[in-house]
Amino acid sequence: MCPLCATQEPNGHRCEIRERPDGHLICACGRHSWPNAAALEETCRLLSLTIERTVHTWTQGL
Repeated sequence: MCPLCATQEPNGHRCEIRERPDGHLICACGRHSWPNAAALEETCRLLSLTIERTVHTWTQGL
């Protein structure tokens, strides 16, 4: 599911992410795209950092 559509839509609309034959990822509505899966993962990681009171194991030592 597209993480950007969920944050921009008031009702939490979520589009599916599809992979084109060239490896490019695009959401079903066509508003968001990523060159590869690593770029999509980085987008998800950056979005999760903005959530308050959430433990991020990749930034905090245990």
